[in-house]
Amino acid sequence: MKRTLLTLSLLAPSAPVWAAGPELQPLREIAVQDGGRVKPLDSFARELAKRVQGARAFGFESVAGLEPAEWLLATLAAPERWKEEPVVRVTHAGLRQAAGLPSDKDRYSFQELADHKGLQDAVARVREKLGRNEDPDPVEREVLDLYDTLVIYQGVMSGESLHVVPHPDDPKAAWSSIADLAGPQAAAIPQAQRLRALVTALVVAYRDGDRAGVGTAASALGRRLAELAPAVYPAEKDLALEVHYNHAKPYRAAWLLYLLGFLALLASFPLASRHLSWAGLALVGAGFLSHAYGMVLRMVISGRPPVTNMYESVVWVAFGAVLFSLVFEGIYRVRIFAACSSALAVVCLILADNVPILDSSISPLVPVLRDNMWLTIHVLTITLGYAAFTLAMGIGHLNLGLYFFRPGEVALFKSLSLFLYRALQVGTLFLAVGTLLGGVWASYSWGRFWGWDPKETWALIATLGYLAILHARFTGWIKDFGMAVGSLLGYLLVLMAWYGVNFVLGTGLHSYGFGSGGYRYVGGFVAFEVLVIVSALLRHRSEQSKHAPAPTPAPAH
Repeated sequence: MKRTLLTLSLLAPSAPVWAAGPELQPLREIAVQDGGRVKPLDSFARELAKRVQGARAFGFESVAGLEPAEWLLATLAAPERWKEEPVVRVTHAGLRQAAGLPSDKDRYSFQELADHKGLQDAVARVREKLGRNEDPDPVEREVLDLYDTLVIYQGVMSGESLHVVPHPDDPKAAWSSIADLAGPQAAAIPQAQRLRALVTALVVAYRDGDRAGVGTAASALGRRLAELAPAVYPAEKDLALEVHYNHAKPYRAAWLLYLLGFLALLASFPLASRHLSWAGLALVGAGFLSHAYGMVLRMVISGRPPVTNMYESVVWVAFGAVLFSLVFEGIYRVRIFAACSSALAVVCLILADNVPILDSSISPLVPVLRDNMWLTIHVLTITLGYAAFTLAMGIGHLNLGLYFFRPGEVALFKSLSLFLYRALQVGTLFLAVGTLLGGVWASYSWGRFWGWDPKETWALIATLGYLAILHARFTGWIKDFGMAVGSLLGYLLVLMAWYGVNFVLGTGLHSYGFGSGGYRYVGGFVAFEVLVIVSALLRHRSEQSKHAPAPTPAPAH
């Protein structure tokens, strides 16, 4: 067996558990090369914790009660204990079935999964399929993802996954791991003996419960690594900024403020309270600032626009919906836009923080997405269209709610219909322009303006669908009720272009955005929308039949 640095730690029955405090801050800011970029150890620990634990409850990360950075250190200090801890969560029913795992159990230890014959066979089947150049199905991708998680977790226990030692002068070269400091590669690593001693001191201090010693050893290790490669190691302020982003949690603060703002605005309508109205708008505004702060931090850290994966686009769409609502509030001053957008933003941000398919980790861009001005403008524009349609969908639900439960509120229904019309106009403009800009990007990247790729096709279908709704409303073919129903139908087209192409069809040139999962969430939403639409149409038909003029009796002969 390969000798590891932390032989001493194997003798320890366990590492102490103590509340993470400021002594862990220097550890959090040690740089790690992982996933194609250099990041703080804090980010690496959080991303692995999410992979191991699955979805987080309202964004609160912990593993067995430990904050991620401490959990990583505890695993390094007592790997034999953590091999037996049931911390790996397997929730995907298809994966459990494919691997022969119990259907009534979702938490396993590393050792249970590593020794499980069914999982080993499932991984072997997927590898054989990949060897035949066949694409894995969604369940098989889940199998591979679990296997990769176990490999990384095992690497943390041995130190092989912790690539903290930078190359002395080549920014693009691979970094050495903690395990390399005690292996054959140690001879080629400058100051390997000194680095090994510092890591050992860190582990021993944690195992002994020496808080001050942990902070001192981590600070010394971080300084030594930075001095080893000053041209390669990231600046201290950059590492500190990302750690601040991880701990400040601006999106969580945003949805909490949005929720309070929504409740205040909701209460202001029946109470006719100006104080509640202003308080609600102020809270929504504060949430918007926190939301914007988070997006600015993420852009500074990643060096790119915040719309390159599903997680970022959900956060951006929520931001855009609130932005449009505040603009509309400045024009109409009705509180309805702010109330709708804040409620929608709460849902979007909670989903972004807790749905497993929405990966919040910051990853480097694939080559086709780098240094492309047209891509940036195209994606930002088209997702702003999604944001306006999200706001319109919320107003459409409010309109249909009035139609069902307060049919006498004719004036309010008319006002809401005007607001819905404006939101649909804005969304259609952005979606149409974004689709055209996508053609410009396609010409720049792939040498053709249009190729009927599934992503292009569904963007066009959504655009034409909304244009049809607006045209029908403008010509009088549909009235206010029809426009409200159309806003829900149109949003299903947006959902197909936004989620369906990437996560259901999974074909086309936009493969960098493909993923799997989330079918229950999206399927439940679609089923609910269809139920609302069908119920509204049946109610409308019933109302029309009630008010239809009685047929004129035929004259008697």
